[in-house]
Amino acid sequence: MRSLTECPTESMEWRRTDAGPLGFELRSGEGTFATLAFLDDACILARVETAEGTWTLKHLGVMNPVVTLREEGGKANLATFHPHAFRQGRLEFLDGAVFDWAWDPAGPGGTFSDQGGMPLVRLHARTGRDLTSPPGIEHGDVDLNSAHSARYRHAVLAAFGWYLILFDHLKERDQAAAETALRM
Repeated sequence: MRSLTECPTESMEWRRTDAGPLGFELRSGEGTFATLAFLDDACILARVETAEGTWTLKHLGVMNPVVTLREEGGKANLATFHPHAFRQGRLEFLDGAVFDWAWDPAGPGGTFSDQGGMPLVRLHARTGRDLTSPPGIEHGDVDLNSAHSARYRHAVLAAFGWYLILFDHLKERDQAAAETALRM
């Protein structure tokens, strides 16, 4: 796996893998830079791997939800995502770094920005391309700001944003299925 700190590319893509129940790879023409795989059927716990390390992401709570980032096997939260009204949120790292998340009103996607409002990582999800594709999100485009000094966090931010998009998509799909079942 390659590190984004060594790669000049600004455009990448999350692609669904055939391995496991629900897994994705962050790729460009230069190789793989991150993986994300859900570890449970409810898609609440995910494992993220980059050249910089391996972490878990976990969605907690219903009324006051948060998403935590931990080193794999660790007990301490390295970062916590707090969603706000209007589907925005803030990702706060233990070392003091803070990134704002804004959902894309045009479709499934969003952007992590620094505290000055500079976009760092933009994501846009896409569903299957044809009738033979499985339902759901199959891949997504990722645009990176290569001029920012926090580039070593770009892979984690891309994985975190991808997790938020997938979790939101799965939650909406489950709500639609529940509504359909109630109507029958």
